[in-house]
Amino acid sequence: MSSITIKAFGGLKPIVSALLIDATEAVVANNVRLVSGALVPLAGPTTLQALTKSLPKTIWRYGNSNTETSWWFEFTADTDVIRSPIASDPWGRAYWSDGAEARYGPNSALISGSSYPGASYMLGIPKPAGAASASGTSPASGATAETRTYVYTYVSAYGEEGPPSDPSSLITIDPAAAVSLSGMSGVPSGAYNITLKRIYRSSVTDVGTEFQFVAEIAVATTTYSDTVTQSSLGEVLPSGNWVAPPATLKGLKLLPGGAAVGFVDNVLHLSEPNLPHAWPHQYPIDLTIVGIGVFRESVAVLTNGHPYLTTGSDPASMSTIRLEFPHACVSKASIVETGDGVLYASPDGLVSIGSSSMELVTMKLLTREQWLAYNPSSIKAFYHDGRYHAFYTKADGSRGLLIIDLSGQGATLTTSDFSAATDVTGGYSDPRTDTLYLAQGGSLVRFNAGSALTLTWRSRPFRLPIPTCLARAAVDAAVYPLTLRIYAGGTLNHTRSVTDANPFALPTGFRENLWQFEIEATGEVNRLRVASSIQELQAAA
Repeated sequence: MSSITIKAFGGLKPIVSALLIDATEAVVANNVRLVSGALVPLAGPTTLQALTKSLPKTIWRYGNSNTETSWWFEFTADTDVIRSPIASDPWGRAYWSDGAEARYGPNSALISGSSYPGASYMLGIPKPAGAASASGTSPASGATAETRTYVYTYVSAYGEEGPPSDPSSLITIDPAAAVSLSGMSGVPSGAYNITLKRIYRSSVTDVGTEFQFVAEIAVATTTYSDTVTQSSLGEVLPSGNWVAPPATLKGLKLLPGGAAVGFVDNVLHLSEPNLPHAWPHQYPIDLTIVGIGVFRESVAVLTNGHPYLTTGSDPASMSTIRLEFPHACVSKASIVETGDGVLYASPDGLVSIGSSSMELVTMKLLTREQWLAYNPSSIKAFYHDGRYHAFYTKADGSRGLLIIDLSGQGATLTTSDFSAATDVTGGYSDPRTDTLYLAQGGSLVRFNAGSALTLTWRSRPFRLPIPTCLARAAVDAAVYPLTLRIYAGGTLNHTRSVTDANPFALPTGFRENLWQFEIEATGEVNRLRVASSIQELQAAA
C-alpha cells in the first residue's frame, strides 16, 4: 500500500538525474512563477502601445514622467543609453552609442516628432580646424614686452567645451596695445549645435605657463581684438586634453561619480566626471572586449577570454586587474547589472561577478552541454525582480525563455514558451513602475502582467519499493478545470480533466513501481495526492 503527496512545487535541476532530484523538484517547470511553494502560472503580457519602429533591438524610457506611455526611445541597432549625469539637468539630456555613432540630445529635440528619439546631435565637440593668426604692436625700445600665443575652442549651446585649436605663432608685443586675431575657423561641419568660441592666451601662472580665458564670441565670428589686461584674465583652459568619444564607441554606461564609460575593440574609454562629451582617458586590455557592466565604482570588462575589473573613483587613475576566472562572454546582450554585480553568458554557464566573489551561477543546475543547447551566444537578457530572464534561440530556430531566480524567493530555474511564437527583440526594466517591458512583434508589452499562461509542471519519477497500483488521486487547486497526466513505467497511462478537489478513480488492473505526474493548469495548484486506496488518499498529508 502506497501514497505520494506533492505539496511544495519546485523548479528544474537538469544536471541531476531525474530519479535523484528532490521530491519537490521537477523535470518540466514551464510558465510557472514559484515563490510560495504553490504552483502558480506565469502571467502573459499586456500591450502598452504599438512600436513605432520595426523590431527594435533596444527600447529605453526617457524622462521622469509617471505616465507609463511617455517617451519611449526605440533603436533598431543594439544601442546603449544613459541619462545625463547631472542631477536635474536643465536641458534633460540623454546620450547613446551604437558602435557606429555616439549621439545625444536635449529634451526639446528628443521628444520632437512622432518617433523617439527625435532630433539629436553628434556627441563630443570637435577641435577647430585652423589656428588663429595674431598680430600686435611691437614694444618700444626699452618698454616692457610680452610674448604670447593664442588658442580657441568651440562651445555648444549647453556650455560643453571642446579641445583647443593649434596655437597661433608666438608674437612679442606691447601688452598695453590691442592684439588682433584673425583667421579663426567658423562653424564646423556636422550636427554639433555649437554656438560659441572661447579664446585663451598664454600666461605665466603659479604652476607655469598656461592658457587663460580672454573672451567668448559667436561661433561664426572669425576675428577679435584683444585688449584684456593680464590681471583680468579668467580661468585656465580646462579642455587641453579633451577629445570627442570614438564614433565606434559601444557599451555606454555611467559610473557613480558621473564619468561615462564605453569601449572600442580592446580599449576601455572614460569621460571626465559629469562631462559625457569629453573622453580623455583610455585603458587598453589585452583581449577583445565583448561588453561591460557597472557596479559600485567598478567596471566589469567582459572579453573573449578572461574578464577584467577596472575600479576607481577618478577616471584619470583607474586600476585594472585581470580576474583569474576563465569564462569568456559570448553575448553582449546577455550582460545585465544587478546593483551588486554583473551577470553574463559564457560557454560554461551563467557567470556572476561581484564585489567579493566570482561564481558560475548555473554550475549546480546545468552541465556545460545542457547550457550550450540553449545557444548562449543568442541570449538577450533582462534583470527584473531578482531574476535573470534569458531569451534564447536554439540552433534549430526554436525560441524560449530561461528564468534564473537569484532573489532567494523560490525555484532557481524555470522555463517559459512566452517568446516561442513571437520573438522578443528588446527590453527595459523600469524601476519607476517595477515592470519589465519588452519589444515583441509590433508591440511594447508588459511582462507577467496579463492573463495567466498555461503552466506545465512534471514531477520527478517516483520509484516505489514494490510494483503498486495507484488507484485514487486528488488535486487541490484554486482554479478548475486543470489537466492531470499520470505516467506509469515511463509511459503515459492516464489523462484526466480535474474539475474539483474531490478524489477520483484512476485506471487499475496493473502494477508499476515507477510513477510520474504532470499538471497543466491556468491557476494556482497547492497539492497533489495519489494513493492505492481511498483510505490512504484521505490519510495522506
